[in-house]
Amino acid sequence: MVRKDDNMVAVAKIDKGDYTLECYVYNEADSDWYCHHDYILDAPPLCIEPVQHDPGNEETGKGNLIAVGTMNSEIHIWDLDIMNTATPFLTLGKKERKVKGSRKKRDNSAQGHTDAVISLAWNKVTTHVLASGGADKTVVLWDLDEAKPAQIIPDRGGEVQTMKWHPNESTFLLLGTMKGDVQVIDCRDTAGNASAAWKFDGQVEKVIWNHFNPYTVFASSDDGRLRHLDLRKPGECLWEGVAHDGPIGGLTLSAITRGLLVTVGEDEMMNVWKVEDTNGGIEKVHSEKLTIGELHCAQFNPDVAAVLSVGGTTADLIRVIDLTKYEPVVKAFSE
Repeated sequence: MVRKDDNMVAVAKIDKGDYTLECYVYNEADSDWYCHHDYILDAPPLCIEPVQHDPGNEETGKGNLIAVGTMNSEIHIWDLDIMNTATPFLTLGKKERKVKGSRKKRDNSAQGHTDAVISLAWNKVTTHVLASGGADKTVVLWDLDEAKPAQIIPDRGGEVQTMKWHPNESTFLLLGTMKGDVQVIDCRDTAGNASAAWKFDGQVEKVIWNHFNPYTVFASSDDGRLRHLDLRKPGECLWEGVAHDGPIGGLTLSAITRGLLVTVGEDEMMNVWKVEDTNGGIEKVHSEKLTIGELHCAQFNPDVAAVLSVGGTTADLIRVIDLTKYEPVVKAFSE
C-alpha cells in the first residue's frame, strides 16, 4: 500500500523489444525503495510527464497520472492508481482508421503530431493543459478535458525535445530544440512568436525554469555546456561553462534549497552546482562518477530538499541519491 508520506518515481524502460513503465516507491523516513507495479507499453517511450489533473474525477479533478510520449506520434496517459491494466486511461493523437471514399475531418480531433512525441510538459497553473513537443518541430497544447488539441504552435525551427511551463505564469512555455534554439513563448500569441530567444551550437538537451527567480532559466546541450539565461537579456548568457564531457541529459533544481542545481551526463558523471543570487554565476561544489553507465535524466524529490533520482543505462538503471551525505555539498549550502 502506498502511504501519504511516500513518493512515487515513474521510470520508462526500453529493453531490446520490450517497453515498460515501472512505478517505484520511495520513503525517506524508512529508506524504503522498491518497484510497486508496472505497465507493459506497446510503443517505445521517448518521454514521460506526471499529470495531476484527472478529467475522469468529477469530484476534485485531481489524479495521479503519467503521460508517455511515443514513437508513433501518440501520447498515452496511464492512471498510476490502477494496477494490472493493459491499456492506458487515455490516448491523445490517436490516428483514426481511414475509410475508403470518406473525406478527412477538419475539426481538431484529426490534428496532433505527425511524427514522434519527444517532450511533454504539464501546466501546473492551468491544470487541464498538457503541452507536447514533436520531431515534426511543432508544439501541441492539449485540452485534457476534451482529449484533443486546443492550440498548435507552428514550426519552432527544430525538433522540440525539451520544454517546461513557467511555475507561476500559466501562458509562458520554455522550450529547446535540436537545432540549438532556446525560446520562451507566450501561448496567447497564436502566431507562436518567441518573447525571448537564444541560438547556440549543438542540440539543446534540457531546459528548466529557475523557480527561485521568475526571470531566469537554465539550459544544457549535447556539447557539454551549461548556461544560465535571463529573459530580460535575450541572446546573452548570465553564465556559461563546460559542465560535462558530452551531452547533458539531466538538469534539475532543488524544489526547496535555493541554488542547489544538479547535472548528469553521458560521461557517467553527476555534478552538483551552487547558483549565486547576485550575478547568476554557477560554481561546481561536487562531482561524482556513478556506476549505472551513461546518465540520461535526473529529478529532485519535490518534498525532500537534497534527495534526487538519477537514471542510467546499466546495472540497476536508477539510483536515489541523498546529497546530504556529501560533505562538500553540505558545506557549500550551509555557508
